[in-house]
This record gives sequence, structure tokens and C-alpha cells, in this order.
Amino acid sequence: MSKLKFDPKNYRIHGEKNKRLIRKSLEDCGAGRSILFDNENCIIAGNGVYEQAQELGLKVRVIESDGTELIAIKRTDLKTEDSRRKALALADNYTNDTSVFDIEAVMEDFTPEDLDLWEFSIDLSSVGIGATESSDKKETGDDLYTNKITTPQYLPKNEKPAITDLFDLDKYNELVSNVEDSNLSSEDKKFLICAAARHIVFNYEKIADYYAHSDKDVQELMEDSALVIIDFDSAISKGFVKLTQDIDEQYDIDHEE
Repeated sequence: MSKLKFDPKNYRIHGEKNKRLIRKSLEDCGAGRSILFDNENCIIAGNGVYEQAQELGLKVRVIESDGTELIAIKRTDLKTEDSRRKALALADNYTNDTSVFDIEAVMEDFTPEDLDLWEFSIDLSSVGIGATESSDKKETGDDLYTNKITTPQYLPKNEKPAITDLFDLDKYNELVSNVEDSNLSSEDKKFLICAAARHIVFNYEKIADYYAHSDKDVQELMEDSALVIIDFDSAISKGFVKLTQDIDEQYDIDHEE
């Protein structure tokens, strides 16, 4: 079999923490569930696991399927009460929580309506799109669009997450370190360090939980930074949807009869 290829449009971002935990799980507990790839050897799911498995030199055994049967992996070395079995159950579920969606990559292939059909609760505010949109649409030629946006409802969890779970600085720290070690001018360094902040990965689901359990002062400052958007009117007043409005107005001008 030819070597597997990583998905060039992987919808998940695997930060350094996520990679460390996947590697630890493979080292301490062995391989768990399988990965998935297509008939062109491009990985569909399991890019992060495959990357760490390759670095550890794990063998890959391929089982072919057309999707009409469920492939089940039986770990013959583990029993129900084994400590490694319990650790594997925890790691298998938790490692996925330490990666985040690449929202821009998702939106290149899916519309908000597509995501609603699958009940995907992805925060799309970072790309200027509400998490849900009304079906009250106008039809112009072949295009469908809507001017009505409804605020998504989110039910917070009972526990307030740790502040360190709200963001991942691994890539940011790596870039800053490279800049600081360079021979660039102080002005160039200052600019590039500011630019590196673009690579801080925020976990908006956990941020919403943190917001729900914070006092009013913290909540207001989080709203000012658009870490949460309470309602559409607030988003307009704070300028978060101004670009969307400008585009909409220009569209109406360009398509006047």
C-alpha cells in the first residue's frame, strides 16, 4: 500500500497540547480506534493520530470497506478493569476535546444551513456568520440569501472551565520565540510578535461556559472582545457585523432593477 496522505483540508487544528496527548495515549495505552482514509489514500479522519503513530513507528494494517459494515477493533490485551483500559477510554474521549475546528476551512466547504442539518454546534462568529440563520430568505435569480439572523441559544455546563482551557498558545509561543531569536530590527520584531497573536487558538465552547460562570464585569469585557455575542443588535452596535452590512448594502445597489 502507498503511504497515506494527510488531508490538505483537515477541518481540525491539532495544537501542540493535542499532539502531546495523542502521543502519550499511543505510548502508554497503545492504539485505540482506527483511522479512516479514502480510495486515493487521503486521510478522512485521524490525521492527528496517524501523524503521531508515524513518529512512533507503529505499523499500519488496512481493512477495506465500502461503508456498509462497522469495523470494530478488539484489544485482546485489555480487560474491563485494567488500568490501561480505563486510561485509554479517558484519553480517547479527551484528546478530541483538545483540538478545535478550523472554521475557515469548514466554511469553504459547508454553508451554515449544511451545518444546521447535522446539528453541528460550531461558533462561526470568527468568520462573520451567525451560528444559525433564519429560513426566511429572498430569492434573486439563482441566489438565496437572508437578512434575518437569530441568536443561537447555548446551554452552559455546570462547571466553570479552567482559564488555560480557553485558548492554546503553542503556535503563538513558537512564533514569538523564533522572532525573538532572530536578528531583525526591534520594529520588525514588535510587528511580527503582534502578528503572531493571530495564531492563538480559542475554544469558543469553553469560553461560553467560562462567560456563563463569570461576574458581570468580566462578562462585559468578554462581550467587548466579541468572545461571545449576546444578540444581533449588540453585534451591530459594537461594529462586529459592519462589514457584513456593507456587503449587503452594496449587493442591493449592484442589483437594483
